[in-house]
Amino acid sequence: MADVLIAGAGPVGLALALALHRRGIVARVLEKRDALSTASRASTFHPATSDALDELGVLAPLLPGGMRVDRILWRRGDTSATLALDVLADETRHPFRWHREQQYLTPALLAALPAGTVRFNAGVVACEQDATGVTLHAADGTTHRARHAVGCDGASGALRDLVGIAAETQDYAHRVLRILTPIDLRAHVPGLDGLAYLHADSGSCSLLRMPSNWRLIFRIPPEMSDDAAMDDTHARARIAAFLPSLRDMPIEGRDVYGVKRAMAVSYRAGRVMLAGDAAHLTNTRGGMNMNAGIHDAMTLAAALAQGDAALDHWAAARLRVVREALLPRTDARVSGGDEVARMAAMTRDEQRVWAREASMLDIARLGAA
Repeated sequence: MADVLIAGAGPVGLALALALHRRGIVARVLEKRDALSTASRASTFHPATSDALDELGVLAPLLPGGMRVDRILWRRGDTSATLALDVLADETRHPFRWHREQQYLTPALLAALPAGTVRFNAGVVACEQDATGVTLHAADGTTHRARHAVGCDGASGALRDLVGIAAETQDYAHRVLRILTPIDLRAHVPGLDGLAYLHADSGSCSLLRMPSNWRLIFRIPPEMSDDAAMDDTHARARIAAFLPSLRDMPIEGRDVYGVKRAMAVSYRAGRVMLAGDAAHLTNTRGGMNMNAGIHDAMTLAAALAQGDAALDHWAAARLRVVREALLPRTDARVSGGDEVARMAAMTRDEQRVWAREASMLDIARLGAA
């Protein structure tokens, strides 16, 4: 019998299973799909997350083919600011962002787990708990028992609803247009490394360097349809507002997706805990949500290793992280204002404070003890 049942074999569920395994705690993961997801979703690994994955022994297989980002650029017209992430060198073994799609992380985590840890085609359909443990019933007809269970099955996963934990949700007014180009934007944007925030009167554009392309990210208003946003005339007009000489750049892909703000009202219901998207969703700018989920997993593994008494502290601490840091920070990053001027005026000490918060070093381990 497992010590902990985990619903969901995404990055958070598998990181939790491996963190528990490293502590000698037996975990079983129940996944509704027939294989690991290959969807292109999160793409940014912050320093605190790289530290955690290194501790788990899975960072090395993630690095080949990824993109190291040492500097962040902000630009509005002729004004620019740059922040070098080595300002964090005294606080982390990995003072840089690593850009790699999350679907490369999950196979590395799965490969590090004992064979048979994950059961596919076994989404959770029912949950019962009592004073000694939790029983989960899966879609494949199997029943599983453990001392605790953790919902890592996403915002639409079953376990949160099954145990009656409500969530406060809100759709952001904007949606996101993502454009992919194979050209190397560093040749066209002075000072660009692997991440930039460009500002103009018409809005903002984010540039992210990925292993096989660059992503250009634009916010689009709620009244615009997906088809209108992806229309070539509109897409190229948005590009030209920030990169006039690249209006006719090659485009190898484009899509539109919505963004939502969500927070579970509790991280715990009896012997069931939540982590990752099941507990929180943020807007995508800053790339914090998956990273926060992995931090949930690492701190929860430490709490479970300490025994039941540590779980209330963990649940309260991680909820405070979401309410007081994660959501306010990601909301602030799309709230407007003269971001370029603020960054350009910062002293090195102010840059360090900003980078610690943007890299989540100040909140990654909260709840672990």
